[in-house]
Amino acid sequence: MKSDRGDHKRVTIEFFNLVGQGKFKEGLRYFRTDCITHNPYVKGGMETLISAMVSANMDMASKYPNAEFTIKHVMADEDMVAVQTQLLNDRNRPNDGGLRQVHLFRFEGDRIAEYWDITQLVTSDMPNADGAF
Repeated sequence: MKSDRGDHKRVTIEFFNLVGQGKFKEGLRYFRTDCITHNPYVKGGMETLISAMVSANMDMASKYPNAEFTIKHVMADEDMVAVQTQLLNDRNRPNDGGLRQVHLFRFEGDRIAEYWDITQLVTSDMPNADGAF
């Protein structure tokens, strides 16, 4: 089945909506079983990456009960989708740190076949007054 950019964007948004709800494993349905991952800190495929995300989420929830995950931008070109996300340690204190990420997805048909993520740690002492967004 041939998919288009709109479908690819919809799939990535649905995946991240599940991530935002803590439903990481349910998000695996959007990935090919042989999806190639390029996260340099996780050995293995999507199952291993999702397990690492679940563990990190549990750790984050215990340390930061007011954490907030948001999608900032979604862009699609051909079989690629780029998503910019933000994870705040505390939604009530957005300058107190967190993570900002860019996620790249390459699709084959209606499934994600390849995945990259680039993470930026955000701290309160960062010198750029313009911020990430």
